[in-house]
Amino acid sequence: MKLSIGAGLRRMEGWTHVDIDPALQPDIVADIARPLPLPDDSVACIFCEEVLTQIPPAACVAFLTECRRVLKPGGVVRVLMPGLERFVDAYLHRPEWLVAIWNKHVGIPLLTGTAAEVFNVGLRAVGPFVYDRPTFAAVVEQAGMQLHDSRFNESLHADMCGIDMRAPEETLTVYYEITR
Repeated sequence: MKLSIGAGLRRMEGWTHVDIDPALQPDIVADIARPLPLPDDSVACIFCEEVLTQIPPAACVAFLTECRRVLKPGGVVRVLMPGLERFVDAYLHRPEWLVAIWNKHVGIPLLTGTAAEVFNVGLRAVGPFVYDRPTFAAVVEQAGMQLHDSRFNESLHADMCGIDMRAPEETLTVYYEITR
């Protein structure tokens, strides 16, 4: 089984889609802040795009612990999320790019159209916690897993190569993979 967590409306053929919102018609309705309704060692890979910032760090540890439980040996969790370092760097060094990316991909109307507004609204819109690498690595370690840096559309697991939606030049996304 291959899981896409927080899939929203995106459907990938051959994947089991998990979301908290039944209106999105996922294959499994589940809250990632609770135990996953799956048996141990039953999942080959897990894809989480733009979802782990939606839960606080303690819930993220619990979720990743659940991922460790349901992953088969050799399984991988692929995590794509806004990186705090990328967000701060864009605000400080590429403010026009930050505003342009916001307008193209997010679309929440801005009152001033400035990078400072994007930064403030963006941090709140992403969820309760935007991670930098050291903090996310600590969360992953607390879940008994190992964090690996990754790249756009590259993966330790063949089933996850080429599934990322937006390239680094179009987003603030960082790419990680997590193993047991």
